[in-house]
Amino acid sequence: MSTEVIIGANIDRAELVIPSFGSTPPLRLDLTKIREGESRLHEAQVVNVGSYSNLEFVFNEGYREGKRHLSIIGYQISLAEKALREAKSRALLDDYKDFLTKKNIKDSAQIRDAFLETQIDFVMAQDRIDMLKAMESLIDGKIKVFENTCRYLKKQMEIELRGGMDFNKYVR
Repeated sequence: MSTEVIIGANIDRAELVIPSFGSTPPLRLDLTKIREGESRLHEAQVVNVGSYSNLEFVFNEGYREGKRHLSIIGYQISLAEKALREAKSRALLDDYKDFLTKKNIKDSAQIRDAFLETQIDFVMAQDRIDMLKAMESLIDGKIKVFENTCRYLKKQMEIELRGGMDFNKYVR
C-alpha cells in the first residue's frame, strides 16, 4: 500500500499549521495580514502624508495578528510542557526502577537522561516544545519588524510635517 500525501497551496492565503498533539487538534494560524504587511515593507522607505495612514494600518493589522498567534503558540507551549512533565513522571515512577534492575546499573543523572530519551512520549513532547518555540521566534521577529517600521513611519511623518529637520532640536 502506498500512502500519498497531497499538499495544497493557496497563493492568496498563508497559513502556519501546528500539528495535532495528544487530544489537541491541528491548529491553522492565518498569516495573511502578516504577509500583506511584509509585502509592503518596501513602501515605508518612500512614505508620505498620503500613504502613511494606509501603511500604518496594514502594519498594525500584521502586528495584531502576530500578537494573537503568539498567545495561541504560548498556550500550546504550556500544554506541551505539561505533557513533557507527565511523560517524565510516568517514565521515572513506573519504568525507571525496573530499567535499573534489569540493566544492573546505578542511578545517575546521565543514566536518567539517557533513559528519558528512549521514552517516546517524552521525546515527542520535547520535539513539540522545540517546534513551538521556533514558531514563537518566527512570529516574534515579524512583530518586531512591524514595531520598528511603525516607529520609523512616525518619525518620517514628524520630519515631513515640520517641513524638514529642525537642527536646533538636535544640537545642544
